[in-house]
Amino acid sequence: MNGARKDQILREVPGAEDNAEILVMSEAGQELGFVVIDIKASTIRMLKMDLCENFQKQNAQTLLNVDSMMRAAASYGATVGAYRIESFVDEYKEYFLSCGFHLIDGKMLCPLENFIKTCKY
Repeated sequence: MNGARKDQILREVPGAEDNAEILVMSEAGQELGFVVIDIKASTIRMLKMDLCENFQKQNAQTLLNVDSMMRAAASYGATVGAYRIESFVDEYKEYFLSCGFHLIDGKMLCPLENFIKTCKY
């Protein structure tokens, strides 16, 4: 993803913090989709998720890609000190709820420990 496209995508995401990033999922050099994330108050926030047109229909492959991007966001969050994940991606709300997210005060939240296990030595 080039810098101009990244800047355009980030401009289109309202409420994104200055630390917003785009995680891109690709295979064999072909982009499959992306998730826009930021961190606010120790929460990694999935602000936007977009899949390439080949995966617009919700099927097993789509959900696998959504799951992979959700887990990538969770992993990123763990590396920057987040302790929970929040989703603003309404399109896959039911799937996220099935993965352990809960609606709390109108927010879709989940502890990162549901996805990331840290080993203590």
